[in-house]
Amino acid sequence: MQRVTARCCFLLVTTVFCCGPSTAQVGKPGLNITGPTSAQEVIDIGARLEPLIDEYLVAKKAGALRLQLHRPVRQNDSITLNKPWEGNNSAYATVLKHNGQFFFYYRGTTLILDGKVQHGHLATTCVMTSRDGVKWKRPDLGFVKRNGWEKNNIILTLDPACKIDFFQGQTLDDGHDLLSGKKVPFTGASHNFTPMIDTNPKCKPNEKFKALGGHDHRTLYSFASPDGLHWTMMQNKPVIVDGMMDSQNLAFWDPVQKKYFAYYRDFKNKKGDTRKYAKHEFYLRDRDVRVATSTDFVNWTKGDWVEWRPDRMTQIYTTQLQLYPGAEHLRIGFPMRYVPGRGRFSQLNERLAKSSAYYASVYTDTSFISSRDGRTFHIWPEALVRPGATAEQWLYGFGGTALNLFESPSRLPGGDPEWSFYVQDHGAWFGNGMTYNRYSIRQDGFVSASAPLSGGSFTTKLIRFSGDHLLLNYSTSALGGIRVEIQGETGTPLPGFSLDDCAELFGNSLKRPVTWKSGAKVDTIAGKPIRLRFELKDADLFSMRFSANR
Repeated sequence: MQRVTARCCFLLVTTVFCCGPSTAQVGKPGLNITGPTSAQEVIDIGARLEPLIDEYLVAKKAGALRLQLHRPVRQNDSITLNKPWEGNNSAYATVLKHNGQFFFYYRGTTLILDGKVQHGHLATTCVMTSRDGVKWKRPDLGFVKRNGWEKNNIILTLDPACKIDFFQGQTLDDGHDLLSGKKVPFTGASHNFTPMIDTNPKCKPNEKFKALGGHDHRTLYSFASPDGLHWTMMQNKPVIVDGMMDSQNLAFWDPVQKKYFAYYRDFKNKKGDTRKYAKHEFYLRDRDVRVATSTDFVNWTKGDWVEWRPDRMTQIYTTQLQLYPGAEHLRIGFPMRYVPGRGRFSQLNERLAKSSAYYASVYTDTSFISSRDGRTFHIWPEALVRPGATAEQWLYGFGGTALNLFESPSRLPGGDPEWSFYVQDHGAWFGNGMTYNRYSIRQDGFVSASAPLSGGSFTTKLIRFSGDHLLLNYSTSALGGIRVEIQGETGTPLPGFSLDDCAELFGNSLKRPVTWKSGAKVDTIAGKPIRLRFELKDADLFSMRFSANR
């Protein structure tokens, strides 16, 4: 491995969740991730969690039932990146949790607007730490020495003239000015450094943390670290070169398909190799996403375009894709949608136009995506997070999410733990620093099967399960409720499992067991082909799973 000297910027997390039907079968022999090919084919769901984020399990719907997208709630907790080595262009954040400690990685950059857009300093990659994901501190790492930047939390930065020989025991203190700005060959500096925790069971202990990143927009390099702070390049050549990657490009280990997946940005309408572009050719911009795979994080397949269902409608700047928490056969993501040319909303846009007329009319927000095979994605046409009633959010940069959800305490007294993620909220372009605000939502709460009080129902395709309880994550009104019927292969209710036999569920719970007044037990039909029929009235059903443990 080649030692990475100082440099780098961390990638802004914009979440993109992916789900939706797939057109390919991958993974274990016999594993069908696309759904039944005939009406009588059985989907074996075992005891896995099945969120209602798509219609993969749905055979038919009735009444007013529909899938409903739910928006997270903006919290007052925030992170403002306003130190001298950070600034109003800081972005590409990632949240990781390892051994009880949270890490918040990000790129530190600042912009100066004085008739044109200029960078105030070269990019840095920084990290904060936390015990709860809410209260953060900047550790004094001491990796980078510079007047005015004392007690900084920089882990990587551009090191243009460094002559450190790590193999001779020298340290970063033996180097030259880390931010002189001189142009030198790539030594590990990064515009978009995005780390991950490697869950591959064959991962080497000194490579538990891995990352993709690059300094030139058209190349990505692979990095590894034993602790998330001290990084090395896995080789001195780029590992991905077929993209236009001035974005947050990410990777993770897929335990179902048993390979690494990388998702990175490219221009859909580009001409040839972007590394050979002349300056005037960079107008060829239709921002889309490629996917590549690897078994060793160094040798990657050529990237394929992901498929969107329905059409993505907008350009996609980031994806923020990740495995679904607790359901690793699924992916979800929070892409930042990029919408140029809409005019100038406020005086802030007019002010920005004095330095960049183009960026003054670009707007961004947060979307929601999901996938079952990692290649075909369902994308919601509506935004998951909209810009608010403030001019500071109607600017290019709002809605970029920090990569990865994490569990956080409920905002309600005695409530169940929730999911949180950070969103670029305000501070872009103007002021001293970008601010990320925490947003939260109930677990499995992004999409539900929903019906008004007038009622709605849906019936699943044929499924096979294991376990002795059916647990539901749901919410109703005081008048609302949910009932469940278990049917045989022909659609006839099984004895004791009819709707009339079901004890109606009401209230709000993450895992309430369904019971039947007949006393019928689901373990008596485990392993047999069945259908589930759900009847909802003023209720939302977020997820279900069969389990042997309540």
